[in-house]
Amino acid sequence: MKRLIILIAIVLLPAVMQAQNSATRKLLREGNRMYKKEKYDKAETSYRKALARDTTSSTAQYNLGNSLYRRSQKSKDEAYYDEAIKHYSSAIEDPKIKEKNKSHAYHNRGNSHLQKGLLNQEQAMESFQHAVSDYQEALKIDPKNKDTKYNLSLAKKLLQKTQQQGGGGGDNKDQQDKKDQQQQQQQQNQDQNQQQKEQDKQQQQPPETQKKDAERLLKAMENNEKKTMKEQQAKAVNAQSARIEKDW
Repeated sequence: MKRLIILIAIVLLPAVMQAQNSATRKLLREGNRMYKKEKYDKAETSYRKALARDTTSSTAQYNLGNSLYRRSQKSKDEAYYDEAIKHYSSAIEDPKIKEKNKSHAYHNRGNSHLQKGLLNQEQAMESFQHAVSDYQEALKIDPKNKDTKYNLSLAKKLLQKTQQQGGGGGDNKDQQDKKDQQQQQQQQNQDQNQQQKEQDKQQQQPPETQKKDAERLLKAMENNEKKTMKEQQAKAVNAQSARIEKDW
């Protein structure tokens, strides 16, 4: 599959809301400065302090979500995506939030679900479904947003591919796992039968011949183990690269 391109728009909300006191605004401005310098851990700290002072601030919720998203991109830790999703959700639920900002929050929450799906194969299907839903909500508010349209198309393709492969714990995955286990068991039975034949043959041979055959059998077993390990590694799914961007 071609390299994935995920367009994210991380736009920080300026701290200009009159309802926020001066200390909260100061913390938000400090967080924005750290964010622009790509010091996301320090930005996160400032936004958390601002949110502690004003728990109703959708600005702090949204910007904190952006910082966590960026941290998750660097660390590849899906826990950051989970927390980012939580804060985007809080911003979306704010009845005072502007429609344009709500669209951005949906977009960025969709990106978080999408990235989480790429990291966690077991939850990929569920994550991609959430991403599709969020992009659709964002487009209801801003139908002309090309980035969101692109990401929606990408999320649908990833979801379809995951469904075809039986990802996310579906029935197809269970069937494939069962088939792989059966094949592995058959191979083990064949190896055991072959080993038993070799052992029976050795018992009919002189001691020196038995020693050489035993060494040859041990080497064959080691080679078979290496082959099995390589086959298992080949089945591992490589992480897919992504490009992202979108904001308030």
